[in-house]
Amino acid sequence: MAVISESISFVSQHVGGVLFLLAALYLASNYLTPGVCTVPGPFLAKFTNLWRFLDVANGHAEATLYKLHQKHGDYVRLGPNVVSVRDLDALKAIYGINKGYRKTNFYHVQQQLAKGKPTPTLFTTTDEDFHAAIKRPISGAYSMSTLTEFEPFVDKTIQTLFKKLDEFVDGNEICDIAVWLQYYAFDVIGELTFSKPLGFLEEGADVDGIIAALENMLDYSGKIGQMPWLDYIFIKNPLRQLIQGGSTGAVARFARARLDERLTHSRSTAKKAEDPSKSHRDFLSRFLEAKKEYPDIVTDNQVFSYTVSNMNAGSDTTAISLRAILYYTLKNPRVMAKLNEEFTTAYQEGRITLPVSWKQSQEELPYLDAVIKEALRLHPAVGLLLERIVPTGGLQLPNGGPFLPAGTIVGANPWIIHRHSIFGVEVDSFVPERWLQADGESETTFHTRRQQMLRATFTFGAGPRTCIGKNISLLEIYKLVPSLFLTYKIELEHPDKDWQTVNAWFVRQKNMDVRLARYSFP
Repeated sequence: MAVISESISFVSQHVGGVLFLLAALYLASNYLTPGVCTVPGPFLAKFTNLWRFLDVANGHAEATLYKLHQKHGDYVRLGPNVVSVRDLDALKAIYGINKGYRKTNFYHVQQQLAKGKPTPTLFTTTDEDFHAAIKRPISGAYSMSTLTEFEPFVDKTIQTLFKKLDEFVDGNEICDIAVWLQYYAFDVIGELTFSKPLGFLEEGADVDGIIAALENMLDYSGKIGQMPWLDYIFIKNPLRQLIQGGSTGAVARFARARLDERLTHSRSTAKKAEDPSKSHRDFLSRFLEAKKEYPDIVTDNQVFSYTVSNMNAGSDTTAISLRAILYYTLKNPRVMAKLNEEFTTAYQEGRITLPVSWKQSQEELPYLDAVIKEALRLHPAVGLLLERIVPTGGLQLPNGGPFLPAGTIVGANPWIIHRHSIFGVEVDSFVPERWLQADGESETTFHTRRQQMLRATFTFGAGPRTCIGKNISLLEIYKLVPSLFLTYKIELEHPDKDWQTVNAWFVRQKNMDVRLARYSFP
């Protein structure tokens, strides 16, 4: 007892020194993390994840990381146990199928609350077995062959958008096209998921604060995801939920209301609902069909989770991509002229119609394809690391890299990979021609070069966790862009002024003021 008493007395008298010693030992342990300690990076990042928290909070983490890779090479240390990877050979292991690299707790932070409980989705779950189980019943609904059945409903939303844009033409008013592209993306995903638009275009406003809620979620999860334990203090604290009585996010509330409406309607019109030929089989219909076929996996809660995934991943990223395509095209008169020539020639020759169909965009508009690929290369929606955890056995980084033990966080940032030398020269410039066969280039050489670029494209992620909604986004993009440019002459109000971007996990853009004028074809 005397020894214990003396120890307590010593600690109480030297509490400041003890705390300082413990902090020093903790920071030294972080600095000397095995494997990671040999990777170059910012000095403070070697001691604490607070460095990357502050970098993300600054809103331009992709620019910081690009400079770091330019300085240090293929591997950069971003935290005590975090490595950013640029080497393409290393990425084959990190994002390969059945390689055992699972998502980190960064994705837990993005799990929204429904009735006070986190809701893991196809995107946010870190359990690979669970992901495979819940993906299997509904993967067919996202195939391009299935999605082309939805074209009439995308066309309907395009027509609604054009009706609203005509008001700017008639009033000779400036239009912030960035906002309206997001309204379009939200209404399409509402149409495809619930057979009804969410009302953004008709209202010309943020319905039920959904966009604001999503942006707040991204702002929060981007920063807090760098130090995920903070999430259990600020949001997912059981005591906080107990005091508040549980909470549900705006997107989750909207999805739950639509699901409850459908379930009520299905029960009251059961016989009619059994005949799919008499109703539009939207995503929710297909999710409910999967519930019947896979009752052990697809519960009502899982159907709800599917709809939340559609809402979250199927709107913001598409809007970001559409903005990038328009912005870079409008900022480059040479590209704009060449694209317009392709559109007008194809339209006047009857090879495309309005609205442009998916098939027409793929078969008749090769320069459009190059423009879209180049814009998504230069401005991918995701602006932070796609984090993964090194599995048992560790990872030997190729080309002179160190050995990283199991538990190390590794990942690639699409903004860094998309500026790799595999994409040729002038990787910071908008050059759609890099996706086309060059003069004097053989077909074989071009095919090989193009395949290498496609394999290095991380716009929708990579490997088994590639975005399941990729085809939804592509359908919206490849139909709207040519239809928009065929219908309107679009000019930036301030062509010498750059847009504003902020990287909060997704790199959102603002301030794209344009003037519109209707085209009139003979």
